Amino acid sequence: MPIKKCDKCAKTVYPTEELKCLDKIWHRMCFKCTSCGMTLTMKNYKGYDKLPYCNAHYPTTKHTAVADTPFNRRVAQNKTFQSNIEYHNEFERSRGKYTVVADDPETQRLLKNSEKFSTIQYHKEFEESKGHKISVADDPETQRIKQMTQNVSDVAYHKDMEKKETMEQRRPSESGARNQGYAIPGMAGYRRQPGSLAEYDPLERQAQANQPSPYTSKIQSTQVYNSHASSQGRAPQQYQPPEPAQPAYQPPPPQAYQPPPPQRGPVFKALYDYTAADSDEVSFNEDDLIINTTIIDAGWMEGTVERTGQHGMLPSNYVESV
Repeated sequence: MPIKKCDKCAKTVYPTEELKCLDKIWHRMCFKCTSCGMTLTMKNYKGYDKLPYCNAHYPTTKHTAVADTPFNRRVAQNKTFQSNIEYHNEFERSRGKYTVVADDPETQRLLKNSEKFSTIQYHKEFEESKGHKISVADDPETQRIKQMTQNVSDVAYHKDMEKKETMEQRRPSESGARNQGYAIPGMAGYRRQPGSLAEYDPLERQAQANQPSPYTSKIQSTQVYNSHASSQGRAPQQYQPPEPAQPAYQPPPPQAYQPPPPQRGPVFKALYDYTAADSDEVSFNEDDLIINTTIIDAGWMEGTVERTGQHGMLPSNYVESV
């Protein structure tokens, strides 16, 4: 068995007084601070260069003052340039490449949680922004699009006006329309006037046909000369036009328009009373009927309360299908 020597006093160290520290063997009484000689233990010593020191005399590192000469500044600047060039080269080499990440269960769980959180956040923002208008920045691109839309609208409007003018020019004149007009039995004296009440009311049309025109009065005041009657001394007779014939066809009176019954869509019945908590929701009482419903998601739907006529959102767990 080799003999153990103390590193401080170089005497034999027995097992009962042996202390191993700093890769050396010491007597318990020889394990002292190198500077002040204070006896140390394994709890309060600090080693420096394999020698024990107390906390007060432990050597501390100090900065060395270096003169800021032009040479040192040039060296530091060259190091900065070299670092930037190296970083840029590594960036160019890594461009277009992707980093492979292990698809372990933990990564999949994080991806699913991120997707769920994104969906919840989006739905929350959608509900908050419902009913609010979105302000759009009036940038030059938006102004250009508005101007182009206005120009296209003006061009389309002028095309319609030109088309209308062309159709008016092709429209036949009043004399041509009179020559090409249709004849109605009992309406020989009737003249078409587009847009007038007589075009839609048959009774008004008949009244206009029966009214004498200035031309008819002129004919009635004209005397017909008969040579035979004048020779016998009789007075000349006036021309009596024939009475207008009565119209043979009387159209039936127009019937009132009957609108189709309103569509109710899917109908739900309220199970409980509900008071609207927001401006886009509706309130209803128990046993109210909800019509024209639309399912939005698992917890909400849109519909119209038949009793009040209000339309908005309502919780789907407060109603049941009828």
